[in-house]
Amino acid sequence: MLRDLLSLPGRLLRMQRRLEESIAYFATRTHPSYFVQNAYLGDNTALARLQGRLKIFVDTRGNDIAPHLLMDGAWEPDDTSLFQRLIQPGDTVLDLGAHLGVYSLLGALATGPTGRVEAFEPNPRFAALLARSLAVNGFADFARVNNMAVGAEEGVAELLFSYAWGGGGHISVNPGHVPEGDEIRACRVVAVDDMFPDPAFQVNVMKIDVEGTESRAVRGMWNLLARSPRARVMFEFAPGMLAAQGSSAAELVHLFAELGFRFWAIGPQAVLEPVEAAVLSDMTAGVRNILAAREHPFPA
Repeated sequence: MLRDLLSLPGRLLRMQRRLEESIAYFATRTHPSYFVQNAYLGDNTALARLQGRLKIFVDTRGNDIAPHLLMDGAWEPDDTSLFQRLIQPGDTVLDLGAHLGVYSLLGALATGPTGRVEAFEPNPRFAALLARSLAVNGFADFARVNNMAVGAEEGVAELLFSYAWGGGGHISVNPGHVPEGDEIRACRVVAVDDMFPDPAFQVNVMKIDVEGTESRAVRGMWNLLARSPRARVMFEFAPGMLAAQGSSAAELVHLFAELGFRFWAIGPQAVLEPVEAAVLSDMTAGVRNILAAREHPFPA
């Protein structure tokens, strides 16, 4: 008995250490911040972990999306959560304005090898990083990067961008003018309908984030959307950016409505709130993400 009492402090200390080790072990697997892993590879490139499970190559010069991927392992968690819920195995997914490829990678994971992902990114640096990300995750056989912008027709445009704010790259509205800190580069512009002329080809889920040229993109994929009855389209809705590109909120909303689409605003926790086309058409400012579909994607 005395020996047992004398050994009790040592046993309690060992139990305490085991408990602390157990807490640390489970913390690394349950708390999102502990999933974050990244490695700097040189040449302004890092390898990060998206949502704790996908490897993603990142340009470290970015001040917008890159820091969130490097430190949090996530970007737009509400919107990406909805995006993944929309996709069924075997779906065809398009990511227009893919940037580093957060949506492309999550789309590839959700649709799987029986599906198809087509990403469009006009910046060659970001397109190359995305191609590497798709390859390292084993998605290259069914997910492809197209290094081009999307528009209403085939052509060439000037891409205005900065590496500090890479997510804001856009087609220049003042050709030849390069603001301080920005760069400009010629890029190919394609109409999505010309890329996929097969009348049997349909799209199931699409993300559009093309910094104000959404109306031109929709005009360039009119036939594809018309023959895709189950298409669900998540798009960035920024009336100011649309106006800067010679379009308007009313024009973009009218194009979708003419194809039979209805609209939902994407709120916190990815809650969908119906919004009338007329309400969206009257907006002149702000940036919000909208879901367009012909029927509610998650019927009660």
